[in-house]
Amino acid sequence: MDRNVYSKRRRYLPLFLAGIGAIIFINLFGTMTFQASALRFSLTTGIRFPGSTSFSIPPIGEIHASTHSAPLQLVVTLQNIDMDILKAIGSAKDQDIAEHIIAEVQTQAQKIIIAFVMKMVLLGGLGGLFGVFISKKASLNNYLAGLVIGCLLVFTIFCVGYITYDVTAFENPQYQGILQAAPWMVNLIQESFLKVEELGQQIQSLANNLYQAFKQIEGIQPIGQLEADLLVLHVSDIHNNPVAYDFVRQIIDNFAVDLIIDTGDLTDWGTPLEAELVNQIETLGVPYVFTTGNHDSPDVVDRLAATENVVLITDRSVEVKGLKISGISDVAADSYSPTPPPISTLDEIARTINEKYRNQDDVPDIFGVHNNRIALAIEPGVFPVILFGHNHVLEVVQKEETMYINAGTTGASGIRGFQARTPTPFSLGLLYFLWCDQSQRFILNAVDGIQVQGLRSTFSFTRTFVERRNHIDDVEILE
Repeated sequence: MDRNVYSKRRRYLPLFLAGIGAIIFINLFGTMTFQASALRFSLTTGIRFPGSTSFSIPPIGEIHASTHSAPLQLVVTLQNIDMDILKAIGSAKDQDIAEHIIAEVQTQAQKIIIAFVMKMVLLGGLGGLFGVFISKKASLNNYLAGLVIGCLLVFTIFCVGYITYDVTAFENPQYQGILQAAPWMVNLIQESFLKVEELGQQIQSLANNLYQAFKQIEGIQPIGQLEADLLVLHVSDIHNNPVAYDFVRQIIDNFAVDLIIDTGDLTDWGTPLEAELVNQIETLGVPYVFTTGNHDSPDVVDRLAATENVVLITDRSVEVKGLKISGISDVAADSYSPTPPPISTLDEIARTINEKYRNQDDVPDIFGVHNNRIALAIEPGVFPVILFGHNHVLEVVQKEETMYINAGTTGASGIRGFQARTPTPFSLGLLYFLWCDQSQRFILNAVDGIQVQGLRSTFSFTRTFVERRNHIDDVEILE
């Protein structure tokens, strides 16, 4: 290597290490604790991708969203709560008292944010000094340069985070925590943090919600969920796993589920012995709409047809709980071989569905099909909602006016899931429908994609709201 090039690199090494040192110091020591009125909480940051914000309320759970493009991860953790102060804030009736509380919270919030950013910038400067120190090129000029580089690096990252910050990312958050508390946690963030223009009411709402939640925390009763006139549970690919119905019952017990739609592969081989798994369905107490998968068989279909609460979709439309549901059975379910048909056949089935429904005026509210390749080949706009499974991947995607919803595998891939190096999570979908007076039909408002590892008491989900050209105010909630 040319000696001049080597000399230049050594000259800039302290500056490079100053930047690395700033990042390391922020990641190791980037935490501060604050007291704001009734709440004591910590703010923690780390310089890493992707940029995100998380709100953590132990033991309830953590809600997370990708809020900005800067490589900055922010975590707000509730550490302690003064129940008396919280109750006083939530129940304040006097206008002067309420305005005083709001002004105090605003002042405290501004001071907290300024103090936190200043500490992080200084911490970055200390990291820069440390980077220069370990470079063995310690000189006064290098130390000054390291201090400036560390401070500027951290300050720039925070500035980019501030400029690109999008609080509406919490409209589609990810959640991890206790199952029963999930709807409350999501609503707390959406109702109390997104509506900043209604700050006074939201502060009181936040205090009220926290107070009520922590009063119930020992029993962990359901503490609020997204409003729905009709709640549909989407399951798929149970694959002979009876534990899946423990998962389903847990959801039914904690959410007001009106009906279940299963998009197939109840069994592995479709034998009469496996078909006895239908006994579990009989005990659920809600309508169970079923469309077959490639691992089902004529024996499975016959057993389902003899079950009182099961509604089979075999190339026909049905109406259940006011929802018009249509779909097709899997061609492999007509035999005792689970081998799917060739891709050309799947593509032809999708073309036939598009041609049949494309120009219909009164299309079904939901279309169910097992195979994901068929589902994704159905044109956007043909149906409002398409439910499917087959590839065991939980997915919720909107294309134009159509929601494509894959429940993944509610049976965690069955025996294959246990044999895998990485266990497959149990998964399903929850669909929240609102009644629309104008169209006289149910309209999908949001979808929760839920995953559980090993049916522990904690789980994770992603909530996706449906974007539509008509404002949500067009949809009226039934009382």
